[in-house]
Amino acid sequence: MKDNENDILILREMVEKSVARKMKSPADFQFLTGVIQERCHETLAVSTLKRIWGYVDGYDTTRFSTLSLLARCVGFRDWDDFLANRSREGESSNMVLGRALYAAEIPEKGRLSITWAPDRHVLLQHLGEGNFKVLSSENSKLKPDDTFHCTCFIIGQPLYLDHFVRGINPPTLFVVGNKGGLTSFEREN
Repeated sequence: MKDNENDILILREMVEKSVARKMKSPADFQFLTGVIQERCHETLAVSTLKRIWGYVDGYDTTRFSTLSLLARCVGFRDWDDFLANRSREGESSNMVLGRALYAAEIPEKGRLSITWAPDRHVLLQHLGEGNFKVLSSENSKLKPDDTFHCTCFIIGQPLYLDHFVRGINPPTLFVVGNKGGLTSFEREN
């Protein structure tokens, strides 16, 4: 199928915005294949992504399935859905993209492991009603016994910890994963 260059340009911009990273180097394209795998559970070759972004020369057409996979990565059903419903310039709201886990889905005293780049790993315990306690922390500013309130964990989005408390300090707001958001979460028994 002959591609509409402007539509693909918009899709590329949406993908870059959703992963909070410009595609400028081979490492960026490798990173993007990982994001696509995480979000869509499908793989897309680095060489294909480089061609779509014009990083290397290639064909002047792109498969519908390839464009659909990129569209799914940013929250659309497929390429046709993207063409019909993509965000118009000037809109102030955006769809939140990425797999989500709500605090209400985690049982009281349930544990949740979260990670974010570059190599942060934190184990949390749900205290109930969206309140969490840090049990362990690797390479993070969060410390064991820190507590906070959070209602939703979303892959690819920063995590906003409301009513964050450390020791006797007054509650504050704390942001985790500012660059690229959470990379994973997993409930533990």
